[in-house]
Amino acid sequence: MTAEMLDTVVVGAGLAGLAAAGDLRAAGQRVLLLDKARGVSGRAATRRVTLPDGREARLDHGARFFTARAERTQRLVESGVADGWLREWTRGFARWEGGAVTAGSDGHPRYAPPAGMSALGKALADGLDVRPGVTVTRVARDETGWRVFDAAGEVARARTLLLNVPAPQQRALLAGLEVPVPDVTFAPAWAAGIVLNADVPAEWPALELRGHPTLEWIAREHTKRPAGHPPALMLHATAEWTRAHLERTPDEVLPELLAAAADVLGSPLGAAATFAHRWRYATPERRAAGPDHWDGHLRLGICGDGFTPDGHGPRVEAALLSGWTLAGHVTA
Repeated sequence: MTAEMLDTVVVGAGLAGLAAAGDLRAAGQRVLLLDKARGVSGRAATRRVTLPDGREARLDHGARFFTARAERTQRLVESGVADGWLREWTRGFARWEGGAVTAGSDGHPRYAPPAGMSALGKALADGLDVRPGVTVTRVARDETGWRVFDAAGEVARARTLLLNVPAPQQRALLAGLEVPVPDVTFAPAWAAGIVLNADVPAEWPALELRGHPTLEWIAREHTKRPAGHPPALMLHATAEWTRAHLERTPDEVLPELLAAAADVLGSPLGAAATFAHRWRYATPERRAAGPDHWDGHLRLGICGDGFTPDGHGPRVEAALLSGWTLAGHVTA
């Protein structure tokens, strides 16, 4: 059976893909998003952990928070706060360096949904046609537009194809089509979550580590959540440590990450539950110039936080701006 011809297919239901799809749908297009995961949001991911006593903990094991410097993102924040799915988390982080901890505040708000960072993607996905659990293995182009396949065969056809996946996956999908792919590279990251029996003796919401051999981030996740949430920590390893241990299993790296955190905090961590997660493509190291990639002749677009839509770093806001800008190119 031939798939219905759509206006646009978006491969990757991360934040940039969701942002682009939302604007395209608002412009009257028929848009389908495909993602290999069970849900949306990409690296803006939240792990739910159920404790033996039935309580649930939520830990942001990918993106940690987001900022709102651009006017469009500020409007999103205002709407999210008004609707109750978003709130300001903090205006700065403490810093660990050489064993000493110093308080920090720069006055710039960081936002985090009380239900977890994945709530941002769910808000953007409202009203969109998203098909999860689809691993796209190949794309092809003919005189009518783009055809998209998974291992079982064709899953969609569209006049326009947008990719919101890491550069290595872009190259694999577009292999043989002689389509230039933006030169973007990513650093990997091991992340570890700990639901604690008791909170650690600290006042900071999160700790940025400078020069530590293993860790770069420790967050007291329950400071993002409603009152009564179990105390919990989220740890992120440095890119260098992750590369050295990339192919180890979660069970192998978890004790070392927990031991590193206990050493920084100066006390053992009584854990009610733990997990570790590996991100092969966590943070863009080399980014592409410009907000997105758009080929109007092929009707092929690429977006994500690997682009440079503003003068700030690779982050959630960069992904959103990239997706919104790409949608404008599609409809221009």
